[in-house]
Parts: sequence; structure tokens; C-alpha cells
Amino acid sequence: MNYIDSMLEAVGSTPLLKLNKIGRGLGANLFVKLEYLNPSGSYKDRMALAMVEAAERGDTWNGRKLSPAGTVCDSSAGNTAPALSFVCACKDIKAKIAVYRPMLRGDSARLKIAGAFGSDVCESSLPEQYLSAEQAEALKDENYDLTYIVAGKMHSSELERNHDDVIWLDQIYNPYNYLGQKAIGNEIFDQLDGKIDAFGCSVGSGATLLGTCLAFREKGLTPEITYGVVPYGSEVYMQLDKDECNRNEFHRSDIMLRMAKAMGLEKWTTEKSIIDVMLETGYPDLFFRITTEEARAMANRLCSEEGIYCGMSSGANVAVACKIAKRLGQGKNVVTVIVDRRDRYLGEYPNDVYIV
Repeated sequence: MNYIDSMLEAVGSTPLLKLNKIGRGLGANLFVKLEYLNPSGSYKDRMALAMVEAAERGDTWNGRKLSPAGTVCDSSAGNTAPALSFVCACKDIKAKIAVYRPMLRGDSARLKIAGAFGSDVCESSLPEQYLSAEQAEALKDENYDLTYIVAGKMHSSELERNHDDVIWLDQIYNPYNYLGQKAIGNEIFDQLDGKIDAFGCSVGSGATLLGTCLAFREKGLTPEITYGVVPYGSEVYMQLDKDECNRNEFHRSDIMLRMAKAMGLEKWTTEKSIIDVMLETGYPDLFFRITTEEARAMANRLCSEEGIYCGMSSGANVAVACKIAKRLGQGKNVVTVIVDRRDRYLGEYPNDVYIV
């Protein structure tokens, strides 16, 4: 007999697909890791499982251990909400998801998915709860989305501080986020027999890029090019000086730290973020800004030409991978990630927005 005892056993071991239509005529071979085939529909299943299991062991920033009757929490408007909810459903663990509703576009399927798995979904605190009206307005003008993200993380931090049975997983700073995604790199290495000349993907927390590259490094592999991608005009954690940047032309945005200080989110002012670790470790070599229109056009092509029903981040990943493939030329292998399924953006269709 051949079966699994838990849906958690279905996380990972995703296929690697060669793009024979979109990749035709580019020069290098173009491959995509099909992370949208994870059980909850995205690559976040890997990190959600790793972070929850770390909490069960007590491997947390403050040493707090998740009790059998405890609750894990985080704030999200993206794929973390369904992934964390899925993992907790399989483990009979309570999960509380605080969402940044002002950031949601249309009718959010992602929240419905999280609710279907049994999570307690609530609206996160607004920036005005932690800032003066003048501060809130100024920071929103500087970076609207990040203002709500930091307020949402402050909400999760308060839940942990005020309840002994709650653990804030904090995907932006939790090392088990990128440690959980090292398996992506190990799988790609095995699938291509170690012949990987370039790898890159969209950078939100930075965990997928960092985890994958660390796995390559441990196997003695240094790709010619590693690259990151962010949405044009909406760099949340990274600051880029132009549309394509070398290492000395991009850096961590300081607005995140300034917002954390202004709102009193102490952990974010004293701990090291995954972005910090990624940059200190030497990744990536290049950073690209991609518009929503470019990301959407490629996502549409992936659907209609390759049969991959994917979202905007996947389109952005492949759009940049095509540029890298043209530079590297014949015989080289370029790899990126299909992040998630497009069905979770149906409430936004046809105006899906590229966010990370």
C-alpha cells in the first residue's frame, strides 16, 4: 500500500518544469519550480510548517513554547494566511490571522481560504492606533502598504505580549521561514543534477531567495547570477535606485525601521530581519523592478501557453528569468519559482496587482 497519513506529508517535492514555449529562442533553458502545487496552493506551506514546528519545540525568538492548547498568530493579506491556516488545521492548532483590510483589493479569496481551514480571521489594528494623525498621514504618503503592514505586525506582537498561550510567528524576522524553504534549493539541485546557472524570484521577506541560495551554497554551488524582483513603485522592504540594480545600487529600505520605531514595535528594531541576513550573506547579485502590467502579461502567457494557472508574482519571476536567459545563452539553466495559484486572486480579476 502507498498512502500518506497527513496532508502535511504532501508539502514539498514539487515538480520542475521546462518552459518549452515561453522559453523558445531565449538561449538558455528556462525552468520553473511548481510551488503552486503545494496543498494550500503556494510555496508558503513550507515555511508555515517549519515555523509552527519550531514553535512547538520552543525555538522562538523569546523562547516561548507552543502549548497543546496554544495559539499561533501572524498578520497577512497574502499567501501566509491560507498556508498557516492549512498547517494548523492539520495539527489541530488554533491560528489567529490579523489582516490588513485596506490593502486588500476586491473580494479576497485568500481570506476565505484561511477561514475555510478554521482560522480565526480578524481585522488588524490600524496605523492610527499607534501614531498621531499627522504621523500616520505622513507615513502613508511615503509608503501606504507598509504603514498597514507594520501596524498589523504590532497587532500580532501585542497578542503575544498580552496572552501567555499565544506565539507570534513573525514571518518577516523568523529564521525558520528561510530555513523551511531551503528544501526548494535542495530539490532543484537534485532535479537538475546541480547544473544551475541562475536563480531568482520575487522578494518580500527574502526567505525563498535566501533559503534556496543557502541550500545551493551548502552543496558547493554558486550560480553565475542570483536575482531578486520587486513591484515597480511599491518597494516595501527594499530600495532600488533604478529598474535594474547591481549590488551597490540597492539596499534595505529604512522606512520599515522608522515605522517600527514610531509605532513601538520593539522586536523589529532589535532583531535581524531576513532581508538583513540575505544582504549580509551576499544575495542577490541583481535586483529588478517589474510593473504590474509586465507581471500580468507574463502570468497570462503562463496560463494560456504553458497551462500554469499562476498569479502575478509568478509572472514577474518568469519575466525577469527571460531576460537572464537571453544574457546567459545556450546550454545554461535559469530557474525561478511559480509562487501560487491564480484562483486566490479571482476577486481582483482582471485588475490583479503584483504585490509581494
